[in-house]
Amino acid sequence: MGKYEDDYKKLLEKRSRLDTANRKIVGEDKLLNVNEEMGADFAVGGPIVDATRREEHDTDRAERVDTETGGFALGWVSLVFAVASWFIWPVLLGVTAAVLGFIAYRQGARALGGWAMAIGLIALALNLIIVPLYYAIT
Repeated sequence: MGKYEDDYKKLLEKRSRLDTANRKIVGEDKLLNVNEEMGADFAVGGPIVDATRREEHDTDRAERVDTETGGFALGWVSLVFAVASWFIWPVLLGVTAAVLGFIAYRQGARALGGWAMAIGLIALALNLIIVPLYYAIT
């Protein structure tokens, strides 16, 4: 069985030598990928298009819309907390409205976030400053 293995190895070596002998030798490595730039040669008069793929563009736009929608939804929630802070639990709801309003402001809902922060902080200030002064005076 050893003789057959040796013969097989010699046959493989002979084939590899023949393959390398029949292969064309190219002078420089630049010529190995000759067909790589062929598409540019055929498109001489064609317009130049943007290289970004449509799928990537659509997913970026979808992510941006989701972010803006999340900001506006959070802005409305924080505005509801701010209005509610005038009637019940001004400290808790006022701080919550201010924090959520700031997050909504950072996510793109600038007007809603600003109003929520302002209304929540005014309710908080009224409860922490004006109400104790009222009880101190009376």
